[in-house]
Formats: sequence, C-alpha cells, structure tokens
Amino acid sequence: MTNALRDLDTKVSESVVVSRAPGRIEILGNHTDYNGGLVLTSTIDQYVWTMGVPSQEIILHSIDYNETTRFSFDHLAIPTEHHWSDYVRGIYWAFHRRHHDVQGIKGVIHGNIPQRSGLSSSAALEVSLVNIIAHMGKLEIQPKAKAMLAYEAERLFCGLSCGVMDQFTSQLGKPNSLLGIHCGNMLTQDVAIPDDISFIIVNSMVNLSANGILNERRAECLTALSTLQEENWDIHSLSAITPTNLQSISEILDDTSLKRVTHVVEENQRVRDGIAAMKENKLEVLGKILVESHNSSRDLFEVSHQNLETLVNIAQQLDGVLGCRLTGSGLEGNVLILAKQKIAKNVLTETTEEYERETGIKPESSICAIPGGVVVEDVSI
Repeated sequence: MTNALRDLDTKVSESVVVSRAPGRIEILGNHTDYNGGLVLTSTIDQYVWTMGVPSQEIILHSIDYNETTRFSFDHLAIPTEHHWSDYVRGIYWAFHRRHHDVQGIKGVIHGNIPQRSGLSSSAALEVSLVNIIAHMGKLEIQPKAKAMLAYEAERLFCGLSCGVMDQFTSQLGKPNSLLGIHCGNMLTQDVAIPDDISFIIVNSMVNLSANGILNERRAECLTALSTLQEENWDIHSLSAITPTNLQSISEILDDTSLKRVTHVVEENQRVRDGIAAMKENKLEVLGKILVESHNSSRDLFEVSHQNLETLVNIAQQLDGVLGCRLTGSGLEGNVLILAKQKIAKNVLTETTEEYERETGIKPESSICAIPGGVVVEDVSI
C-alpha cells in the first residue's frame, strides 16, 4: 500500500494514518436487524485498510479496482449508479449531514474481504473511512455514533436496505468475543466464546447480487407492518411481535407476509436462545439453533440458493459439526459452520473437498479468528 500511496501525484508527508476495519460473520439474526430486532455476530480476520494523509479534497485510489476517485465537498449528490466510490462520497455526506467539520483525504484503499459473499466488505470500507477521517480531524465521536455514520452512508446515501448490524460489528467488536445487538434500541452486549468451538466459513463461490433482494424483503416487511398497524396493532417494528402473537396474525396477513413475519419473530427468539446456550456452554443446543435459523431463512424468508444448500448438506453429515447456516443477507456465498475446535481443520478440509467433487467449484474457506473492531494508528513511512 505504501508504494501505491507514493504513486499518487502528490508529495507525501513522513507520517500517514492507517485505519483497518474487519468484516463480520452473522452467527444468528438473519434479516432481523432492519426489522428492529436482535442479532448475534462477530468480527473476522479479513479487513479493509485505508491509508492516507489530510487534504483539501478527496483523492482515494482503490488497489482492488485499480481506480482513483477524486471529488470535492461540493460534489456529494446522491448516486444514480452503483460504484465503489459511492461509499466514499456517502461517508463525507454523512459527516456533513451530522454537521461535523472534516478534512479531505489523499490515500489508498485495499481489502481482502470477498465481495458479494455475505461478509460485509462494504461496511468494513465505511467504518475504515469514518475512523480515519475522524482521527485526522481530531473529532471526538463516540464509537456507536461512528458506526451510525457508516450506516447512514450505506442506508441513506447508497440506498441499500441494510440494518446496523454490519457497521456496529466492524466498529464495536471485541477480540475473541461475539457481539449481541438490539437493533431497535442500539444496546449491545459482549458474549464470551467457549474455548472448545471454532467458527468456519466456506465460500460457495456463487454470489448472487443481494441488493435487490434486500430491498424487496425490506419492502415486504414494511408492507406487513403497515397492514398490522391498519388493524390497530400498536407496534413500530415486526420485532415487537412475540411468538404467541403469530396465531392471531395469521388471520390478517397474506401467505407471503406471514412467512416473512414468522421468520423475523422466531429468529429473534433464536438469538435469545443462542446467547443463552452459549453462556451455559450448551453447544449441541446452539448447533441445533443454527440449523433452525438456516431452514427458516431458506423456507420462510427465501434467501438461500442451491450451492448454499449443497454446502450445508455436506457439513451436516460430518462428525464434529454442531450446526451450520447461511451467513449474511442470503443469495450470497458463505456458509457458517460451528464445529468442535479439535477437529475444525478436518471439517474444513472435508467440506471443501466434497463440495468441489459435487459441484466442480473449489471453494475458499477458513477457520475464523475473531480480532475485534476497527484499529486506527499513525505510522511513519
């Protein structure tokens, strides 16, 4: 990255700022975040880095795209076409929306999080940018407020129907710990991970664009909420509904709306049960909850695809696998596997080899280290 920075047509100072923000895996809480619900998540040891120096304008070179975006504070219009630079503009737009006086930046961006795979590369980029800009401007902004700036860039500026889970995880995650988030009131809790389990991610290498599905599912959830409110249900999100309410709701909603609502309501309960199982070290119970979550995401929220199902079916047959599920918005690449730590490497190898035999596709896979959230520091070059 240092060479790329020097290649920019600028005189580089002897000290630069580096911001490193991680991706995330969703343990439980599929599509509950934008419905004001509960999620359980963690950081992963894959990152987006931003390196730069203060500037009067914004000049950032993407190593991954081999493209440079350059603009001034006067050019922060809402985008009409999707481009990686929209996230950069969105961050500056969010700072200005919140009346923060910020500097420009001249630098480079690089990441090793697979894109469109459900590991939240976009949120990692946003969090990396928010933190380097705040650091260079010596702004005193609380961590949750930084996460909200990143969220607003994606949700309001870029128009993606996401919740706060991704940005909160990348900003607030702790090393070797899961993060529980109540997305309705932004309260968080750290959940210790038992020593004898490992989280494995396997990428099916089949990545269908989730943007359209996210917007469609969010619209369906809003329609269901509006229908219930018209029937005098005093609720502000689907996550205010309890499992005991589902029978009476079934008399009001159409089949599609009922499936979406049932998934959200029961998934919120699975998050509660999953956190309790982890705290009580009931790992077999936790594994069953992961499988139930996957089945609901597939059948009720309809966000899986055949290659994800192939991976899940392979993993479920292996000794030492406690549970598995799709992770992320769905229609994307990765499956999360919960396995006993002693045989995690064997599980990873057997899953990837069998998937390649069945599909002809060689997947990417790794046993997750959990590094904690964003790190920002001044470095000399």
